[in-house]
Amino acid sequence: MSSEDTTVVETALGPVVAHRDGDLWRARGIPYATAERYARPSPATPWSEPFDASRRASVSPQHPDGLMASVSPDYLERLGMDEQCQRVTVTWPAEPAPDAGDGSARGLPVVVWVHGGSYLTGGGDLDGFDPALLAREQRVIVVSVTYRLGLLGWVGGGDVPANLGLLDILEALRWVRACAMSFGGDPTRITAMGQSAGADAIAALLTVPEARGLFRRAILQSAPLGIGGRRDAMYRTILRAVDRPERDGDLDIDRLHEAHERTYAVARRHGLKGLMPLGPQWGHYPLPLERERTAALEEARDVDLMVGHMSDEGVLAGAAIPALGRAFRAPVVGGTVRRATAGRLQEAVYERSAARLVASHREAGGRAVHYVLGWRATGSRIADGHGMDIPVLLGEPEAWVHAEALKKETPDRLRKIGAALRQAWGDFIRDGEIAPASATAASEWLTLS
Repeated sequence: MSSEDTTVVETALGPVVAHRDGDLWRARGIPYATAERYARPSPATPWSEPFDASRRASVSPQHPDGLMASVSPDYLERLGMDEQCQRVTVTWPAEPAPDAGDGSARGLPVVVWVHGGSYLTGGGDLDGFDPALLAREQRVIVVSVTYRLGLLGWVGGGDVPANLGLLDILEALRWVRACAMSFGGDPTRITAMGQSAGADAIAALLTVPEARGLFRRAILQSAPLGIGGRRDAMYRTILRAVDRPERDGDLDIDRLHEAHERTYAVARRHGLKGLMPLGPQWGHYPLPLERERTAALEEARDVDLMVGHMSDEGVLAGAAIPALGRAFRAPVVGGTVRRATAGRLQEAVYERSAARLVASHREAGGRAVHYVLGWRATGSRIADGHGMDIPVLLGEPEAWVHAEALKKETPDRLRKIGAALRQAWGDFIRDGEIAPASATAASEWLTLS
């Protein structure tokens, strides 16, 4: 059933009312799971009455993310916060999938977007993560996932299970596999795509047997894999120092924010790992022991990988370390300190681990693309630093130029660079590799190996 502005999609859980947005359909805020505080998620309860998917997904309780707030300062007020944040939003082209050539309509490729934000901030429906251009230009279906963050999702211990946010994402992937065809998608061509913490989470899921078959490809953008191991001591420090919200009762967001600030403070004692205090805990369900991680990754050889990072990731990594940040800003010598340090930070946190993952995946018989992205944002103090892949892949250029880091950019330049990069990403999403013509068109900004 459909009208000019709405259409009803019959999913495995129940009917969903999607709304037209120009040449796209949007089905927002669909529940994929439910969970009580500190409990593992269960699949959402099926419904029979049509679910009006017109409202964006609320975010997990948090304080504003700096980069995203610069694009949409009031996103917490507009979206709201909710512990029951396990929601997905689906964006797809309004025109039906083309005929496959044999009389049948082949479903469109599906992208599952897992946002970053150091496992503390963000949400699938933020303006900066709007997948409209990717869906429109590359004719793909994009499913944006919202999941639990911070102490509510990523710190296990005592009677609190670990990896609750990761289990949310796993449950979202199950929902996508079950419902992809309902939206015109091809369940055999699902790509899990994430940036920063989102990419780190997907990398962890590559080791999970229960995730086998839920996605055919994975795009890992700026995953901080170099600081993802040997974190047990840091987690113990955090648990001793931080009071988590009570299991029952209302959530005090100010106290939660104070606890997250304390988490960063005590995590700094653990060096580079403290740049991202929260994250997957190895040896806790559903993850294998850390010493079994390499062997478990080899079992994911049938997943095509695209792994890479920005060309100057170390700028923001260094700025997040108080002493280095002050040195970076020092008059006269600041630039020298930055040049001497940022490259080594990038190598330690992002570069070596990405190259190792690509090499080991190829050695195991898998296909992998390695990239470095540098588009040199005009007049930006962070230029090609961490997070600067997002403005040229997701979100509307007209919105991004209001961000402090991009105030000297133009929407036209963002759109031009973005179109070339989205074509390369689209190639991989469709076929597991980037076509030579697309690589050439993006070669001014994208280095492949």
